[in-house]
Amino acid sequence: MTTHLIEYDDVGYLGFNIGYLEKLPQYIEAFKIKLDLVPQSEYGKYREPAMESVVATARQGSPLWRTSATQIRSIHQDIKKTLTEVIALLNSNPFDSRIRQLTADLSRHEQAFKRQQAECDRISECATQTIPRFMDFMNVRTYEYAKRKGLMIRGTSNHVPETLNSALKDESSLASARSSLEWHRRAYNTALLSAANMGAYCSRLAGLLNATIRGIQALKANQPPRRMMVSCHAAASSAREAQRLVDYTFAHILRFSF
Repeated sequence: MTTHLIEYDDVGYLGFNIGYLEKLPQYIEAFKIKLDLVPQSEYGKYREPAMESVVATARQGSPLWRTSATQIRSIHQDIKKTLTEVIALLNSNPFDSRIRQLTADLSRHEQAFKRQQAECDRISECATQTIPRFMDFMNVRTYEYAKRKGLMIRGTSNHVPETLNSALKDESSLASARSSLEWHRRAYNTALLSAANMGAYCSRLAGLLNATIRGIQALKANQPPRRMMVSCHAAASSAREAQRLVDYTFAHILRFSF
C-alpha cells in the first residue's frame, strides 16, 4: 500500500475518462475512417449501429466523475475543520458539549466517502461495459479489412483457424488501426486503475472516520485517568491518520485538479 493511496495522475485520469466517454462516437468514427469504412460524405455523423448500446452506456456514465470531483473537494474542505476540532478536544476535554455534534459530523463525512467509493465502482463498471466492447469492434474490423485487402499471411498448418495462425502484413492503415487499439487499451487500464485507487482511498478514509467515532463512543466518564488517556490517544490516532491523508490530498492533488 502506498503512503497516500492516490496521486495527482489518478484524479487526472478520472477526468480524462469523462472526456473519453463523451467522445466515444468520434473515436468510433475515427477508427472506421482509418480503414476506409466511412464515405467522406458521411464524415461527422458518428453512426455505427453495432455500437449504439455501447455509446448509450458511455453517455450515461460520462457525468459520473464530474459530479464526484466537485463533491469530493467539498468534503475535504469540510472534513479538515471537523478533524482539527475533534483532535483538539480528544487532547483536552473529550466530554466537551461539542463532541456530540462533531461525532455526528464525522458520521456524515464517513457516509459521504462511502458514496464516493460507490461512485468509483460505477466508473469501473461503465468502463468495463464500454471500452472492451469497442476494442472487440476494432479487432473484428481490423481483421475484416486485412481479409478484404488480401493482407493475411497463412500459417504453416491448416488445422488451426485462420484467425489464430495468420499474421497481418505491414500496411499503413492497419498499422494506424492497431496503434489506435493499443491507445484505447491503455485508456481502459488507466480508467480502471485510477477508479480503483480513488475507491481504495475513499474506503480508507471512511474506515478511519468510523474508527474515530467508535473510539469516541467508547469513552466513559468514570474511567480511571490512565485508561482515559489511552482511550483518547487511540481515538485521536485514527483521526490524525485521516487528517494526514486529507491534508496531503488537498494540498497536493485537489487544489490543482478539476
